[in-house]
Amino acid sequence: PAIHLWEFLLDLLADGRYSSIISWTNRESGEFKLLNQEEVARRWGHLKHRPGMNYDKLSRALRYYYQKGIIKKVHGQRLVYKFCNPP
Repeated sequence: PAIHLWEFLLDLLADGRYSSIISWTNRESGEFKLLNQEEVARRWGHLKHRPGMNYDKLSRALRYYYQKGIIKKVHGQRLVYKFCNPP
């Protein structure tokens, strides 16, 4: 089955090897920060066989999640997002 972007982000957050590119800012509330947004996008593109993936495209997918109630932007903080229903 295809992996969703939100699942991919959770996988990165769960794996300490990626703590330099993405990390929890508040694990309990589901808040996280992209520390290296282009590297996160590159890895997502590699997984999905889309070599042209960049942060602009990845952020478009994240904005789509706002309407779905999956992820929302944390206002006033650059590159900080929050899972609406943290796992």
